[in-house]
Amino acid sequence: MTTTRQSAPAWTTQDLDDLLQRFFGPGNDAWPGMDPDPRKGERARPFVELLRRSTDIPLVLPRYQQAQDRFAIYITARDEAHAALMAQIITAFAGPTYLIDAGVRPCTLDVNDPIESALLDLAGEATTFRLETHPNRRYRQKLTDVALLMQRTLASRPPRLWRVTKPTGRLLAEFDAALAAGGEAASQATLDQLAAQGGINAVNLAYLRIKRLSRLGLDQELLDYPDLGDIVRQNPPIPVKEAVLNAVYACDLHEPLTCDDLQGAQQALRDRDFLALAPFEDAQASYSTEALTVLLLAAVSREDLASTQTVLTTLQKNASLESLPMALRSAITALHNVQQDGIPTHQTSKPTETPEPPAPASPTHPADAPPTPATPTSWPELMSALANGHAHLTSILDQEAWTDWPSPAQDDRHIATVLEDLPDDSQAKIWRYVGAFIDSVGYGQPAPLSARALITCALAYDWLGPGDLLAVQALTEIVLRSSPSAATYKQLLEELADTCERWVAPERAAIALDFADRLVMEASPEPSARETFALALLLPLSVHQGRLDPGDLSMARRLSTELGIELDWQSQPSEGEAQDAETELKAATGRQLLLYSLDERVLDRVSETLQQLAPGVKVVVAHDSVGSPQLRQKARQADVIVLATRCAKHAATGFITQHARTTVTEYADGSGSASLLRAAVHGLLRQKGVAQGRVWAGQRL
Repeated sequence: MTTTRQSAPAWTTQDLDDLLQRFFGPGNDAWPGMDPDPRKGERARPFVELLRRSTDIPLVLPRYQQAQDRFAIYITARDEAHAALMAQIITAFAGPTYLIDAGVRPCTLDVNDPIESALLDLAGEATTFRLETHPNRRYRQKLTDVALLMQRTLASRPPRLWRVTKPTGRLLAEFDAALAAGGEAASQATLDQLAAQGGINAVNLAYLRIKRLSRLGLDQELLDYPDLGDIVRQNPPIPVKEAVLNAVYACDLHEPLTCDDLQGAQQALRDRDFLALAPFEDAQASYSTEALTVLLLAAVSREDLASTQTVLTTLQKNASLESLPMALRSAITALHNVQQDGIPTHQTSKPTETPEPPAPASPTHPADAPPTPATPTSWPELMSALANGHAHLTSILDQEAWTDWPSPAQDDRHIATVLEDLPDDSQAKIWRYVGAFIDSVGYGQPAPLSARALITCALAYDWLGPGDLLAVQALTEIVLRSSPSAATYKQLLEELADTCERWVAPERAAIALDFADRLVMEASPEPSARETFALALLLPLSVHQGRLDPGDLSMARRLSTELGIELDWQSQPSEGEAQDAETELKAATGRQLLLYSLDERVLDRVSETLQQLAPGVKVVVAHDSVGSPQLRQKARQADVIVLATRCAKHAATGFITQHARTTVTEYADGSGSASLLRAAVHGLLRQKGVAQGRVWAGQRL
């Protein structure tokens, strides 16, 4: 990690005075007009005094709207690079104990709001955090206290440089790892860092955002992405094309085609200007059935028989044509009949050209020159190419060519051998492919030897960022699921335990508890190693249990009992936030919660824990890989939806979000029981606030 010598831009005294007058003006009752009366603005005054004394701290100010009973703390960084670091600092001080949303990220400010407009004028976009807590006085006081403590701590530190950067390749690796391991908040935080520090152009950054939106099933937000038309016209990578086509199908075509309304579906394509889809017609073999259906409808609508036949041929290889809507099949038949009658159609395919004979070899490039290394077509070939130092392999990730390869489980021993013998420079590059590896293995047959070698690589380089840890946890699950020998089990757990003192803390409690939960779920051939690792995970959390999220605290107590670790957990939370939250959860009745994950054992454990935390809530689970009538009904009936997206397919997550009628959808930041439980607790508490009309709609992305 390197630090540049650029300092954050300075705000002048006049800048701050102007901002403060506007911030405490109309729309904010926290300190109206900054009244000099010492009895007024008691809670807001310390923030202002700190801001005026220090030139190297972020802006932290409270806002209260009495008429709506709304409260928030605004934290404004000096620029986007500063904001990326502030997200981590805010999480350390305030989250998740005091915050409603699990993820801490800059919000979208409203230019029509007088207070938020003032912040926009001062610092611009993507620099301000809006922190909100549960709607009662005690929570608001505590959030104010920790925000003031954070501000005082930052003000008392020596002047420092805020721009802490990671190499772009490391950030890209962490993004892919977090996304594959189900890290919704971690993947967004990494994107924020990439955007803040540069090193990647705007188009490639857009590709990553679209990829993430598709994984989360947020199709409408994907289609509303700024300048999406320009992006798709630049011939983006295949996964981006497929993501756009899947979103078009889910948002525009699914309903009319289900009702055999062909004209309605065709009009939807025209309205979106998606009839001419030439840039999308390459590499159809890797597209989903939904994406191919969009291409097929577009070809039929423009009466392009050649393209229609090409898509049909691809569909026949991947799925039955009987799965196509009846109205679309009838239109295809009619198009064929028109062609047979000799009526011309609107062909878009180019006529076949006779290939020219190859040109003679150039004198500067003799025919016997070494051939360009072939592009790998399997995991063993990819690992061998990395070992041999071949460059330009990232196109495999960009185009997701690995999705057509056999699972690494088929060549596990060979891959592991290559990984163990990689030179140092190649080992530093291998983490770039760990997200693809996790996705490729999925929840099917494990590849424990390869996963173990990747864990060794991560620990050797001390890759313990949030996204990295999620990947290590997913790799550990792959190893433990394979029933390793006692020696392998012991060595792995000892190495993991040695890292705990460097990362286990309340703000990463869900990751630590996901590790501990996996120890319970899998067989233990070496109990002493399990106990040592469990103690290293749980002891730091017990010391700081007052800062734990209610869901984390409940899961920690349960895991301690199951693992036989005797720690001083309070049987009930002490008076304060955790007790209030547990009281609210037990009082929650008549709500339906949908849990989605591909790991059925995780669903069972979280359902059981929720029945204890919130006995009045009906918990419904789903682990479908594609949409179905049953999944549609569950999504429509749910008051709260919680999704774990590790290895999840768009056909399921997009289907759920498309049919959801609730506004409360939470994403687990990980794939274990603790991260799913935390998201469920946040969702239930948030749903109560929404029902009462007292919680602002936060910026989810």
